[in-house]
Amino acid sequence: MTTQSRSLRLARDLVANPYAWPGGYPRHAVTDDGAALCCHCCDSEQQSIATTTGHDGWCLVASAINWEQPDLHCDHCGARLPSAYAEP
Repeated sequence: MTTQSRSLRLARDLVANPYAWPGGYPRHAVTDDGAALCCHCCDSEQQSIATTTGHDGWCLVASAINWEQPDLHCDHCGARLPSAYAEP
């Protein structure tokens, strides 16, 4: 499987399932350079994610849950990534 297909598959999974199961915790994507992307950007930037070179900041490597950081934001659009336990 190529880097592009893995990255795009992760983006599409996040768009389809923005909350972890079980628990219902909000998920976000993590890129190869450590950036966080919200589910909206995973949806709107699928062209960039699908054509990633693997080292350009659009390569999704994991999904994560923001457990306690009240000030975590999407590195693309700046939207606040909700946390599971911390107050905003």
